[in-house]
Amino acid sequence: MKDRKRPDPDAICKRALPVAGVAARTWLGRVDAWWAHGAAYAVRSAMRGTAALLLPVDCVCCRRPDAVLCAPCARAMRTACLRPRRVEHRAESLPLNHRNEPLPVVAAGAYEHELAAVILAFKNRQMPGLVGILVPPLARAVKSAIDTLVEPGAPVVLVPVPTRLQARNRRGYFPVGLLLRRLRRTRVLPDRVLVAGLVRYRATRQFTSAQKGKGRRARGAVRNSMCAGGGGLPARLAVLGARVLLVDDVLTTGSTLAEAKRVLAEAGLQVCGAVVLAATPAPDEKRGVRSTR
Repeated sequence: MKDRKRPDPDAICKRALPVAGVAARTWLGRVDAWWAHGAAYAVRSAMRGTAALLLPVDCVCCRRPDAVLCAPCARAMRTACLRPRRVEHRAESLPLNHRNEPLPVVAAGAYEHELAAVILAFKNRQMPGLVGILVPPLARAVKSAIDTLVEPGAPVVLVPVPTRLQARNRRGYFPVGLLLRRLRRTRVLPDRVLVAGLVRYRATRQFTSAQKGKGRRARGAVRNSMCAGGGGLPARLAVLGARVLLVDDVLTTGSTLAEAKRVLAEAGLQVCGAVVLAATPAPDEKRGVRSTR
């Protein structure tokens, strides 16, 4: 019976190590043998135990000790994010095209269960170390959007949806920008894909209240709150015929994506769609959503 090795679902955001010649293969084999040795395993276990004693952590989903994300929760989150899906039907404020169709949006998963807990900890509990857990689902969603929403061979620009200065100062980092920087460092994006911050909030809107905590009607009142950035980069990209994919963390009503698309369209760029880490369930789906705790 032939052995079947299960493919790694996170292989999309992992680089294959270049192996050239017998010397490199021998060196990698020695490192692998050393890592799998019983003494090395004992040292790693002791170091993990010491770290758990000195710097205790709990799982952000189930509160199990000694891990930021325990193995069962990590497995459940990976399973829920294996297949990115189209979710534009869940947001009523997305812009419509000439055929009365909303802006296409690809989500890595649903904003519930383990994925919602990890995103909340990453954004609101100052845990930027979770970026490595969120990059694989985002990479799969970006690849799916490029394959299905962009013409083959066209240059692609990933534009993060901006955050207000007040929120950035409170967190100390820009969550979506941090995700895209890590994704770019993994070098899994094709050469024709560029990451650029082409949208920003206007100075008069930097310290207004954020979307969180607002009702659905108040979330829609974001028109004219953003403007184009990047100097002359939008005009140069428009001349090259670049296609834009907006990137955000959570899709709720779609009003923020609509405002970002309006700004880029006025700059002459064509927005083909958007990519989000998670989408809130539609109103008729919320009855089946359980708590993440």
